Amino acid sequence: MDDGYPPAAVEKIRIVLEFIELVKEATLASQFSPEELDDLLNPLEHESTPVDDPNLMLSLRAFIGFLGSTQGDYERMRQYNRARDPNIDMLSYYRVERRAQQLSGIITWDDDMCIDSCVGFTGPFAHLEHCPDCGKPRYNQDTQEESTGNKNVPQKVFTTFPAGPQLQARWKDPDMAQKMSYRWQKTQDLRQERGESATAPDIYDDILSGEAYLDATEEFPINEYDTVLMLSIDGAQFHRNKKSDCWIYIWIILDLGPDERYKIRNILPGGIIPGPERPKNIDSFLFPGLAHVSALQKEGLPIWDAYRRRRAICFLFLLLILADAVAMAELSGSVGHHGRKGCRLLCGFAGRNKKQGSHYNSCSPKNIIFHASNGT
Repeated sequence: MDDGYPPAAVEKIRIVLEFIELVKEATLASQFSPEELDDLLNPLEHESTPVDDPNLMLSLRAFIGFLGSTQGDYERMRQYNRARDPNIDMLSYYRVERRAQQLSGIITWDDDMCIDSCVGFTGPFAHLEHCPDCGKPRYNQDTQEESTGNKNVPQKVFTTFPAGPQLQARWKDPDMAQKMSYRWQKTQDLRQERGESATAPDIYDDILSGEAYLDATEEFPINEYDTVLMLSIDGAQFHRNKKSDCWIYIWIILDLGPDERYKIRNILPGGIIPGPERPKNIDSFLFPGLAHVSALQKEGLPIWDAYRRRRAICFLFLLLILADAVAMAELSGSVGHHGRKGCRLLCGFAGRNKKQGSHYNSCSPKNIIFHASNGT
């Protein structure tokens, strides 16, 4: 495999293959604490809403209000309320955090990353103490010196929100559980229509009408309780005159109808990668989220269907990955939209550039007109 390839390219391919193998080998037991794993494998058989306990509601509102503050701030408020009225029995910080996780399904995983956003220290990079790209240290050097090497504080972390617990939370709501059956019913109708007419659907009113998805349902058994997801990633610019402050990726649930799946409350957060520099090895940042999906594809996700009042096992399917031209180049490893063949397989047009220049402008209207007028 090394013949004819630069050593740097060979090493890059090796790292990619190692990430792939580690995603394949991922297990749920390696991703959660014992307590979190027990919650995941044994979802409570009751509706997540409504919450009728006033002390619980007060605790949850205070917990949300103190996000970004310290645990001590919450505990002090809890003590003040109890001193004012002994009947106000707010939950401890630990207990309210657990209840918030159970109700929302939001669990956060923090992983170390390079201070310049080159890589996340995950997968093949998990054991490294310096960035393999820029060489900068993983841990705060002042803290290490003060503790004589006994305390390792990462210089920067990125956050992953595993999809499994969030999906469980949606199934616990009767109204949402009913809406989650859209894909299954739509698929049955489309397959029946295609079987009767032996042609493509007359109306393409959803991504599920596409041949790629319908062909996949013929090859793989995607059952009633399974979940089909799309991943979408992009940079987020929080300040007007600055480059992207962070990158965010989300999960879109295709089991919901088109009128529901794109509403903010139904979009699942996947991960946040701090900037302001763009991530250089996107695989290392997506690894925790994709490894979790891989584990659920093998082991299944136990759910409680609050609409039909029954337990079931959900397996995950990833249909599409969405991104703009810049982010897609990072994901696919392609040359990008400033390369000569920026679109690769999407079209046959080559980019244009100034004479002797290396910067191409691909697929602009002027470029297409240029090719058409020259018969190329």
